[in-house]
Amino acid sequence: MTRTRLASRFLAPALAVAAGLAAAAPAQGAGCIQFYAECLVRAADLQTWWQRSAAGVDCYLDTVACLRRAYT
Repeated sequence: MTRTRLASRFLAPALAVAAGLAAAAPAQGAGCIQFYAECLVRAADLQTWWQRSAAGVDCYLDTVACLRRAYT
């Protein structure tokens, strides 16, 4: 599977969900969702599956921490 096909199969739905959440989130949380979308795009550009997966997990964990700070 090529990187473009992989990105369109997995990254596009994730970005659509993130965009939907950003529209519904209050201002303080919207920046976290925007960060998550940008982080996933950067992760998709990495060379190996392991690197992309690890970067995706890091994006998720950083976003959860950001949302916790925003809402507490």
